Amino acid sequence: MRIYRIITACFLALSCIAATVSFAAGNDRKTAPPLDLEKLRNDLSFVRGKAKAERPWPRKIPYTFKVYDFKTDSFHQEARTLVIKKKPLRIIPHAVGVAEILWSICPRERLVAFNEFAADPDSSFIADEVRARGPVFKSKQTELVIGYQPDLVFTVFYSSADFKAKLTQAKIPSVDLGYFGTIESIKEQILFMGNIIGEESNAQALVKLIDTKIRELQRKLPRRDRPIRVLYYDEGGYVPGASSNFTSICKIIGAVNVGAEQGIKSWSQIDYETLLKWNPDVIVVPARSKLKELLLSNRVLSYAQAIKSGSVYNVPSAYLRVESQYMLVSADFLAGIIYRQPRRPI
Repeated sequence: MRIYRIITACFLALSCIAATVSFAAGNDRKTAPPLDLEKLRNDLSFVRGKAKAERPWPRKIPYTFKVYDFKTDSFHQEARTLVIKKKPLRIIPHAVGVAEILWSICPRERLVAFNEFAADPDSSFIADEVRARGPVFKSKQTELVIGYQPDLVFTVFYSSADFKAKLTQAKIPSVDLGYFGTIESIKEQILFMGNIIGEESNAQALVKLIDTKIRELQRKLPRRDRPIRVLYYDEGGYVPGASSNFTSICKIIGAVNVGAEQGIKSWSQIDYETLLKWNPDVIVVPARSKLKELLLSNRVLSYAQAIKSGSVYNVPSAYLRVESQYMLVSADFLAGIIYRQPRRPI
C-alpha cells in the first residue's frame, strides 16, 4: 500500500507540474496559487477516515434525486429510496467526477474499470493513474462494461438512456446520481456514494477536508473593495451561468461569474458585442483552443477591460470541467490567475 501511494503521488506531481508549465507557457506569465497546488491535489486524492463498525446489509438509503432540465432551464427533484443488497466490491464509474470521488474514498482494488474520459487529461485530474491502472472502456461500450461483471455501476444524468437500459436488461445493479454542479451538490454526492459503497467514514473525511481547505484558501485571498468579475468564454461563444460549476469555483474565491451575473442559468451563446457590453475584468478560455489569440486580436473587443489589460488566460480544460472534490484545486488555480495578475496602465 505504501509503495502504491508513493507511485500515485508521483503521478499527481507530474500531472500538476505539466498543467502549471502548460498554463505558464500559454500566458507567458508565472502565477502562484494561494495554496500549494501539488499538495492540495495529493491531499484530495486519498482520504481515509476513522474506522467504524460497518452497518449491516442490505441497506435502504433515502435520498433526493435532482436533475437539470436544459429545455426549461430549471431543476427537477424527487424523493427516492435506494436498496443495496450487499456491499459492492466490483464498482464501475460511468463519469469523470464519479471516478475522481471514488479514487479518493474507495479502496482502489474495488474499481474494476473506467470511462474513457476519466483517462483523458483534458477532462480528468486522475487521467495518468487511470491509464496506468485500466481497463478503460468507451462510454457506449455497454457489453464491455457488462463483461467486467460489476456488482455496481454509477451513472449520471448525462449517461445515455440506452446504456442504462442495457444495464437493467443484464441485471447489473446501477445507481443514477443525477446532478453534479456546485460544490455543495458535490459534497452531498460524496456522502451519498460513501453510504452506498460502505465507506461512510472516508466520505465524511473528504467532505471535512474540502471545508477545511476552502477556509484555508479563503484566508489567503486579498481583501478587495469589489469582487473581480470573471468570464469563462468557451468555444462557439458559450458561457456558463448560475447552475454551472464555474459559478461555484468563483464563489469559493470571492469572484463573480459574469455569466451568472448577467442572468444566464446553465449555458448560453453570446456575441462579441455582448462580451464588450458585459466588460469583464478577466476572461478565461480553454488552453488548447485558439480563443485567446482570437479575442486579443479582435477589433470589436479592443476597448474591453480584459483585452486592454491583457487579462485573458488559457486554463487547462480539466480545471474548467471539474465536477468533483478537485473543484477546490480549480478554485486555487483560478485564484492564482486573478489575484496575482500584473497590473497594467489603461
